[in-house]
Amino acid sequence: MSTLKFKYAITIAGIILVIASCKKSKSGKEEKPVETDKPVITDAVKKLFIPIKLESENLTINLKYSENSALISEINGSDGYSVKINYENQLPFKGLKYKNNLPFKSIYFRKISNTDLKVTLFDVDGKVEIPTGSLILTRNPKDQLTSIQGSGNGPSYPYKESTWSYSPAGNVSDITVKDSHIDTTPIRYTHDEKNGIFKNIQHAQLLFLEIGYSFFCADINNRTSYSNTDKPLENTDFIYQYNADDYPKQLTITQSKQTFKITYLELK
Repeated sequence: MSTLKFKYAITIAGIILVIASCKKSKSGKEEKPVETDKPVITDAVKKLFIPIKLESENLTINLKYSENSALISEINGSDGYSVKINYENQLPFKGLKYKNNLPFKSIYFRKISNTDLKVTLFDVDGKVEIPTGSLILTRNPKDQLTSIQGSGNGPSYPYKESTWSYSPAGNVSDITVKDSHIDTTPIRYTHDEKNGIFKNIQHAQLLFLEIGYSFFCADINNRTSYSNTDKPLENTDFIYQYNADDYPKQLTITQSKQTFKITYLELK
Protein backbone atom coordinates (compact mmCIF):
# COMPACT_ATOMS: atom_id res chain seq x y z
CA MET A 1 0.00 0.00 0.00
CA SER A 2 2.79 2.37 0.86
CA THR A 3 4.49 1.49 -2.42
CA LEU A 4 1.32 2.39 -4.33
CA LYS A 5 1.05 5.74 -2.52
CA PHE A 6 4.67 6.42 -3.35
CA LYS A 7 4.00 5.73 -7.07
CA TYR A 8 0.99 8.06 -6.99
CA ALA A 9 3.10 10.80 -5.39
CA ILE A 10 5.79 10.39 -8.05
CA THR A 11 3.17 10.55 -10.81
CA ILE A 12 1.52 13.69 -9.40
CA ALA A 13 4.92 15.38 -8.99
CA GLY A 14 5.74 14.56 -12.60
CA ILE A 15 2.49 16.07 -13.82
CA ILE A 16 3.13 19.23 -11.82
CA LEU A 17 6.63 19.55 -13.35
CA VAL A 18 5.26 19.08 -16.88
CA ILE A 19 2.54 21.74 -16.32
CA ALA A 20 5.07 24.17 -14.88
CA SER A 21 7.39 23.52 -17.81
CA CYS A 22 4.58 24.19 -20.30
CA LYS A 23 3.70 27.48 -18.57
CA LYS A 24 7.30 28.65 -18.70
CA SER A 25 7.50 27.66 -22.36
CA LYS A 26 4.34 29.61 -23.21
CA SER A 27 5.41 32.71 -21.29
CA GLY A 28 8.80 32.50 -23.00
CA LYS A 29 7.13 32.59 -26.41
CA GLU A 30 5.07 35.68 -25.52
CA GLU A 31 7.93 37.76 -24.10
CA LYS A 32 9.99 39.70 -26.64
CA PRO A 33 13.70 40.19 -26.10
CA VAL A 34 14.81 43.68 -25.15
CA GLU A 35 16.78 45.30 -27.96
CA THR A 36 19.73 47.06 -26.38
CA ASP A 37 21.88 47.76 -29.43
CA LYS A 38 19.27 49.15 -31.85
CA PRO A 39 20.81 52.08 -33.82
CA VAL A 40 19.41 55.56 -33.08
CA ILE A 41 18.14 57.25 -36.26
CA THR A 42 18.46 61.03 -36.31
CA ASP A 43 17.56 63.63 -38.93
CA ALA A 44 20.35 64.71 -41.24
CA VAL A 45 22.06 67.91 -40.16
CA LYS A 46 20.88 70.78 -42.34
CA LYS A 47 23.64 72.90 -43.77
CA LEU A 48 23.52 76.69 -43.43
CA PHE A 49 24.72 78.82 -46.34
CA ILE A 50 25.26 82.53 -46.99
CA PRO A 51 25.66 83.93 -50.53
CA ILE A 52 29.03 85.40 -51.49
CA LYS A 53 28.48 86.05 -55.19
CA LEU A 54 25.59 86.64 -57.60
CA GLU A 55 26.75 86.74 -61.20
CA SER A 56 24.82 87.55 -64.38
CA GLU A 57 25.91 88.39 -67.90
CA ASN A 58 26.18 92.12 -67.15
CA LEU A 59 26.33 92.38 -63.35
CA THR A 60 28.38 90.70 -60.63
CA ILE A 61 27.66 91.33 -56.95
CA ASN A 62 30.10 90.21 -54.25
CA LEU A 63 29.21 90.02 -50.56
CA LYS A 64 31.78 90.09 -47.77
CA TYR A 65 31.15 89.22 -44.12
CA SER A 66 32.73 89.95 -40.76
CA GLU A 67 35.04 87.13 -39.80
CA ASN A 68 33.28 83.89 -38.78
CA SER A 69 29.84 85.48 -38.92
CA ALA A 70 26.77 86.12 -41.05
CA LEU A 71 27.11 89.91 -40.67
CA ILE A 72 27.55 91.65 -44.05
CA SER A 73 30.52 94.01 -44.01
CA GLU A 74 30.60 94.97 -47.71
CA ILE A 75 28.59 94.61 -50.90
CA ASN A 76 30.40 95.42 -54.15
CA GLY A 77 28.80 95.51 -57.59
CA SER A 78 30.50 95.55 -60.97
CA ASP A 79 28.20 98.50 -61.79
CA GLY A 80 30.29 100.70 -59.47
CA TYR A 81 27.79 100.56 -56.60
CA SER A 82 29.00 99.45 -53.16
CA VAL A 83 28.01 99.54 -49.49
CA LYS A 84 30.11 99.27 -46.34
CA ILE A 85 28.45 98.48 -43.02
CA ASN A 86 29.74 98.96 -39.48
CA TYR A 87 28.33 97.28 -36.36
CA GLU A 88 28.20 97.97 -32.65
CA ASN A 89 27.31 95.11 -30.28
CA GLN A 90 26.37 92.91 -33.25
CA LEU A 91 23.80 95.47 -34.48
CA PRO A 92 24.06 97.68 -37.60
CA PHE A 93 25.34 101.13 -36.68
CA LYS A 94 26.33 102.86 -39.94
CA GLY A 95 26.06 102.17 -43.63
CA LEU A 96 27.96 104.13 -46.25
CA LYS A 97 26.96 103.86 -49.91
CA TYR A 98 29.43 104.49 -52.75
CA LYS A 99 29.24 105.05 -56.47
CA ASN A 100 32.52 104.53 -58.33
CA ASN A 101 34.38 104.69 -54.99
CA LEU A 102 32.84 108.04 -54.01
CA PRO A 103 30.48 108.12 -50.98
CA PHE A 104 27.06 109.58 -51.77
CA LYS A 105 24.76 108.45 -48.94
CA SER A 106 25.07 107.48 -45.27
CA ILE A 107 22.61 105.68 -42.99
CA TYR A 108 22.69 105.53 -39.19
CA PHE A 109 20.80 102.95 -37.11
CA ARG A 110 19.84 103.56 -33.48
CA LYS A 111 17.85 101.23 -31.26
CA ILE A 112 15.00 103.02 -29.45
CA SER A 113 13.33 100.00 -27.76
CA ASN A 114 13.79 96.26 -27.46
CA THR A 115 12.63 95.80 -31.05
CA ASP A 116 12.26 99.22 -32.72
CA LEU A 117 14.89 101.34 -34.44
CA LYS A 118 15.35 104.84 -35.76
CA VAL A 119 17.16 105.19 -39.08
CA THR A 120 18.60 108.60 -40.01
CA LEU A 121 19.48 109.30 -43.65
CA PHE A 122 22.04 111.71 -45.10
CA ASP A 123 23.26 112.69 -48.54
CA VAL A 124 27.04 112.88 -48.64
CA ASP A 125 28.90 115.63 -50.47
CA GLY A 126 32.61 115.18 -49.91
CA LYS A 127 33.04 115.30 -46.14
CA VAL A 128 29.67 116.98 -45.57
CA GLU A 129 26.56 114.98 -44.58
CA ILE A 130 23.23 116.64 -45.46
CA PRO A 131 20.20 115.24 -43.58
CA THR A 132 17.37 114.05 -45.80
CA GLY A 133 14.99 112.36 -43.35
CA SER A 134 14.48 109.61 -40.83
CA LEU A 135 12.50 106.41 -40.35
CA ILE A 136 10.97 104.73 -37.32
CA LEU A 137 11.03 100.99 -37.89
CA THR A 138 8.59 99.02 -35.73
CA ARG A 139 9.28 95.30 -35.40
CA ASN A 140 7.53 92.37 -33.76
CA PRO A 141 9.15 90.03 -31.19
CA LYS A 142 10.57 87.98 -34.08
CA ASP A 143 12.43 91.12 -35.28
CA GLN A 144 10.23 91.27 -38.39
CA LEU A 145 9.43 94.73 -39.69
CA THR A 146 5.76 95.57 -39.15
CA SER A 147 5.63 99.28 -40.04
CA ILE A 148 7.65 102.21 -41.32
CA GLN A 149 6.89 105.74 -40.21
CA GLY A 150 8.91 108.27 -42.14
CA SER A 151 9.56 111.97 -42.22
CA GLY A 152 11.77 113.90 -44.56
CA ASN A 153 11.90 116.37 -47.41
CA GLY A 154 15.36 115.88 -48.87
CA PRO A 155 15.69 115.35 -52.63
CA SER A 156 16.60 111.67 -52.22
CA TYR A 157 13.89 110.78 -49.67
CA PRO A 158 11.63 108.13 -51.27
CA TYR A 159 9.67 106.74 -48.33
CA LYS A 160 6.00 106.66 -47.46
CA GLU A 161 4.42 105.19 -44.35
CA SER A 162 3.67 101.51 -44.67
CA THR A 163 2.62 98.40 -42.76
CA TRP A 164 3.93 94.91 -43.46
CA SER A 165 2.05 91.59 -43.23
CA TYR A 166 3.44 88.06 -43.11
CA SER A 167 2.37 84.61 -44.24
CA PRO A 168 2.16 81.69 -41.75
CA ALA A 169 5.59 80.61 -43.03
CA GLY A 170 7.06 83.96 -41.93
CA ASN A 171 7.50 85.59 -45.35
CA VAL A 172 6.40 89.12 -46.28
CA SER A 173 3.07 88.70 -48.06
CA ASP A 174 1.70 92.27 -48.37
CA ILE A 175 2.85 95.85 -47.90
CA THR A 176 0.12 98.43 -47.29
CA VAL A 177 1.17 101.98 -48.16
CA LYS A 178 -0.44 105.00 -46.51
CA ASP A 179 -0.81 107.94 -48.82
CA SER A 180 -2.93 111.04 -48.13
CA HIS A 181 -5.10 109.28 -45.53
CA ILE A 182 -5.93 106.47 -47.98
CA ASP A 183 -4.54 103.01 -47.27
CA THR A 184 -3.70 100.98 -50.35
CA THR A 185 -2.01 97.59 -50.65
CA PRO A 186 -0.17 97.84 -53.92
CA ILE A 187 2.57 95.29 -53.16
CA ARG A 188 2.03 91.53 -52.88
CA TYR A 189 4.48 88.63 -52.87
CA THR A 190 4.31 84.87 -53.28
CA HIS A 191 7.02 82.39 -52.29
CA ASP A 192 8.35 78.89 -52.84
CA GLU A 193 9.02 76.41 -50.02
CA LYS A 194 12.80 76.18 -50.41
CA ASN A 195 15.61 77.82 -48.43
CA GLY A 196 15.78 81.57 -49.05
CA ILE A 197 18.98 82.84 -50.67
CA PHE A 198 19.59 85.40 -47.90
CA LYS A 199 17.71 83.72 -45.01
CA ASN A 200 20.83 83.17 -42.86
CA ILE A 201 22.18 86.73 -43.08
CA GLN A 202 21.82 88.59 -39.79
CA HIS A 203 19.75 91.82 -39.89
CA ALA A 204 19.13 91.29 -43.61
CA GLN A 205 15.68 92.92 -43.57
CA LEU A 206 17.05 96.13 -42.06
CA LEU A 207 20.01 96.31 -44.40
CA PHE A 208 18.07 95.48 -47.57
CA LEU A 209 15.87 98.55 -47.11
CA GLU A 210 18.91 100.55 -48.21
CA ILE A 211 21.03 98.10 -50.20
CA GLY A 212 19.83 99.22 -53.63
CA TYR A 213 19.26 95.83 -55.30
CA SER A 214 15.50 95.26 -55.28
CA PHE A 215 15.72 91.48 -55.69
CA PHE A 216 17.64 91.09 -52.41
CA CYS A 217 15.06 89.40 -50.18
CA ALA A 218 15.39 88.62 -46.47
CA ASP A 219 12.49 86.16 -46.36
CA ILE A 220 12.74 82.57 -45.10
CA ASN A 221 11.75 81.29 -48.54
CA ASN A 222 12.27 82.72 -52.03
CA ARG A 223 9.91 85.13 -53.73
CA THR A 224 8.25 83.68 -56.80
CA SER A 225 6.25 86.77 -57.76
CA TYR A 226 6.06 90.51 -57.08
CA SER A 227 3.02 92.60 -58.01
CA ASN A 228 2.52 96.34 -57.56
CA THR A 229 -0.94 97.63 -58.46
CA ASP A 230 0.36 101.22 -58.48
CA LYS A 231 3.22 100.34 -60.87
CA PRO A 232 2.13 97.31 -62.90
CA LEU A 233 5.10 97.60 -65.25
CA GLU A 234 7.29 96.54 -62.30
CA ASN A 235 5.42 93.24 -61.84
CA THR A 236 7.70 90.23 -62.19
CA ASP A 237 8.15 86.53 -61.53
CA PHE A 238 11.23 84.81 -60.15
CA ILE A 239 12.34 81.40 -61.40
CA TYR A 240 14.90 79.22 -59.61
CA GLN A 241 17.11 76.20 -60.00
CA TYR A 242 18.12 74.57 -56.71
CA ASN A 243 21.18 72.77 -55.39
CA ALA A 244 21.18 69.52 -53.40
CA ASP A 245 20.55 71.45 -50.15
CA ASP A 246 17.45 73.22 -51.53
CA TYR A 247 19.11 76.63 -51.89
CA PRO A 248 18.76 78.42 -55.24
CA LYS A 249 21.84 78.03 -57.40
CA GLN A 250 20.30 80.12 -60.17
CA LEU A 251 17.79 82.98 -60.16
CA THR A 252 15.99 84.39 -63.18
CA ILE A 253 14.05 87.68 -62.98
CA THR A 254 11.50 87.64 -65.78
CA GLN A 255 10.83 91.39 -65.88
CA SER A 256 14.48 92.35 -66.47
CA LYS A 257 15.38 89.03 -68.14
CA GLN A 258 18.41 88.70 -65.87
CA THR A 259 19.74 85.33 -64.74
CA PHE A 260 22.14 85.12 -61.79
CA LYS A 261 24.31 82.19 -60.80
CA ILE A 262 24.71 82.08 -57.03
CA THR A 263 27.78 81.02 -55.04
CA TYR A 264 27.54 80.25 -51.31
CA LEU A 265 29.77 79.89 -48.27
CA GLU A 266 28.81 77.29 -45.67
CA LEU A 267 28.49 78.54 -42.11
CA LYS A 268 30.33 76.29 -39.65
